[in-house]
Amino acid sequence: MTGALALEPAHFSEFQRLAKTVRFGPGFQFLILEFNDVAYRTQLAAAIDDFLTVEGFSSRRMDLVERGFTDVAGFESAIRSLDGAAAAVHVFGGEAWFGGPHGDARVEAFNIRREAFSQIGPIKMMLWLTTDLVAKIAKQAPDLWAWRGSVVFSFVRATHFETPRSSSGMRAIDTRTLAERGRRIAEIRADIRGGAVTDELRAPLLDELAGLLESLGELDEALRIRKEEELPVYEKLGDVRSRAVTMGKIADILQARGELDEALRIRKEEELPVY
Repeated sequence: MTGALALEPAHFSEFQRLAKTVRFGPGFQFLILEFNDVAYRTQLAAAIDDFLTVEGFSSRRMDLVERGFTDVAGFESAIRSLDGAAAAVHVFGGEAWFGGPHGDARVEAFNIRREAFSQIGPIKMMLWLTTDLVAKIAKQAPDLWAWRGSVVFSFVRATHFETPRSSSGMRAIDTRTLAERGRRIAEIRADIRGGAVTDELRAPLLDELAGLLESLGELDEALRIRKEEELPVYEKLGDVRSRAVTMGKIADILQARGELDEALRIRKEEELPVY
């Protein structure tokens, strides 16, 4: 499940909800996946495919625009033609196909034909839609949201998400309030304590947790998490690059505490050789 490493920690719970829905839900499922970043959508699709493989599901990808479908009937026919060749289908291109000049008519036609889709067979149809398109369809066809088997999952990237480093080498500023960061810390700790967290998902959660604690000035606890919890996960996974990045963050904390000799040693002996 290596693709899960692409997940932003804030989306861990939503990914787990999606996994449970696919695993325990009915044969046919209509899943709406909301996104606002195409590159991130690609990473998420890879993470979902990793999960599907583990669960024994095959998957396909179908782009509504690239396939040249002029109407919903063509799309429906393509799904039917799979005939068991895939248990799950990522449907891309919805932002242009449903949002273009003929978008309103296509939304209406899809809403009318929704029961026909559900009779195709045991397939997980994952329709990726941009945030503005989700809002449009929810307004135009609200009953589609209440349709049996349909579930919405949001993987929208927050503008305040803290990346480890900017291109200049400086840590990005977290614009969340102290209360918001405190709530996020509690959420992460609850997820980790849940016990059903794989190493691939635990690592980014620990990384975010340590970063949040560091932003609140709790350097000792941030250092402990990076050294005692985060590093061992990367070592177990054999992820040499992520281990080097984490060593650099450890050096940052040591430097902030005035332990310059040890920080310099880490950068020279642990971090630089990997890069």
